[in-house]
Amino acid sequence: MLRPKGKTLAQVLEEKAASSATSPAIFFQDIVIDYRELLQRSERAANSLLAAGVRGGDRVGVILGNEPDWVVLAMAASMLGVTFVPCNTWYKKSELAWMLRHSGVSLLVAASTYLKTDYAALFAELIPELATSHPGELRSAQFPQLKSVVFRGSGPQGSLSWDGFLRAGLKTAANELKASRAAVLPDSPAFVLYTSGSTAEPKGVLLNHRGVVENGFELGHRRSIVAADRVWLGTPLFYGLGATNALPATITAGAALVLQEHFEAGSAIACIRDSGATVYYATGNITRAILDHPDYSQAKIGTLQKGNAGTMPEYKRLTLREMRIAGAVPAYGLTETYGNATVGFPDDPVEVKIETNGTPLPGMEIRIVDPGDGKPLPAGQTGLVLIKGHITPGYLHNPGETNKALRPDGFFDSGDLGSVDAAGRLIFHSRLKEVIKSGGINISPAEVEQLLASHPDVRDAFVVGVSDATRGELVVAFVDAAAPISEQALREFVKERAAAFKVPHHVFFRTEEQLPRLSSGKIAKYRLAEEARSELGR
Repeated sequence: MLRPKGKTLAQVLEEKAASSATSPAIFFQDIVIDYRELLQRSERAANSLLAAGVRGGDRVGVILGNEPDWVVLAMAASMLGVTFVPCNTWYKKSELAWMLRHSGVSLLVAASTYLKTDYAALFAELIPELATSHPGELRSAQFPQLKSVVFRGSGPQGSLSWDGFLRAGLKTAANELKASRAAVLPDSPAFVLYTSGSTAEPKGVLLNHRGVVENGFELGHRRSIVAADRVWLGTPLFYGLGATNALPATITAGAALVLQEHFEAGSAIACIRDSGATVYYATGNITRAILDHPDYSQAKIGTLQKGNAGTMPEYKRLTLREMRIAGAVPAYGLTETYGNATVGFPDDPVEVKIETNGTPLPGMEIRIVDPGDGKPLPAGQTGLVLIKGHITPGYLHNPGETNKALRPDGFFDSGDLGSVDAAGRLIFHSRLKEVIKSGGINISPAEVEQLLASHPDVRDAFVVGVSDATRGELVVAFVDAAAPISEQALREFVKERAAAFKVPHHVFFRTEEQLPRLSSGKIAKYRLAEEARSELGR
């Protein structure tokens, strides 16, 4: 597979539109968009951004589900050197307000409604100045940099309609877009992706054009994604797994991205079957939801041949053994490392895939050091994972966190614990700050979670530590059970398979709806720790 010459997603799109104009780029419901049409739509949107006064260096936000116009806007922003800021569609009003202020977007494109949220009503309330503003000339006290709000569907007074936004772009001179394209610098920001906050505010991760394209190509190449593939994406595009992993892996290969507006297991099974998707891009909870759905059969998803197996052993087992996606590979990475820093090989033995997380991608370097003194550790020893190569240049408006994460020697401090085996494969252990110290022994919550999740009557499990005067910390598990099971049975299950110190001291049962979550959808472990303390009277 030829490496792209371009260093921005828009430049790669231009290459593919020239060489493979009629090849499918996006499948969405009953719509198929080829590379030529995707380029044309993106150029039209870029002209509309210019007509709205957006210029290189500005930021543009989007609140849409997984649909073609999300990709179109990302490509349009890339053409102009505009930083694309995808908003989390699970954010509530106060979270969106914080994000818009922090990112300083000058233009926002939003769905009028998406799932259970009425964004037209939300923004009419959030930005009262819209009602007295001319479209495109917003002056908001709370959002001083925001000038235009565009709605897909009906919007409040003072906003632009999507059609009106696109019509305005027809007046943009051709040489203006050409000049903007020529001025885009590969090492300027392409995305700001916001990571989950727990007790602190989210961090806006800056990601540059060059890293998105070069690492995107490498992680796709390692997964053996080729032009004939159809890449099904189960997670939101606003996640790193979507924006800087599946999307660039697909585009740089000239493959097709299979989108469904939002994930639901039954519709996902139908989407995979109907599109003939060949590449699987999802997370462990999505895999489990698909397997648990009454419509599931291996035959319906049988076209899937390769893709993302995940990071944690039990989730990898579900993908490789239960779903039988033989070519899926393990991986490890963070938003700050452009999606993946390590990826396995499709022809690795299944046990190797389950037990390890692959080797560093070209352009990436992994170093394992002692968390205390920072000295390098030999193969086989667990320590802090440092990453060098395609890493974030920093966090938007957050020099403190940037200085903590980016070391003077050029390595990124992942905050994760891991080791490297004799073959150079990374083995992820746990988050450093989540490690539980009980009776003087370090215990990985992730390891105990995977042991519990391997029980046939357990859908998912989450483990936290709770302070204890005698042991230092107690190991406390929260379990979402698929069938009736006792706390003692689960403790015995772990005891039979692991050292005694890994057996949870307490197990609390919760339904999926009762588990506290962050706005990203991830489990809020700090809240689980609070619940555990309350349950135990501490």
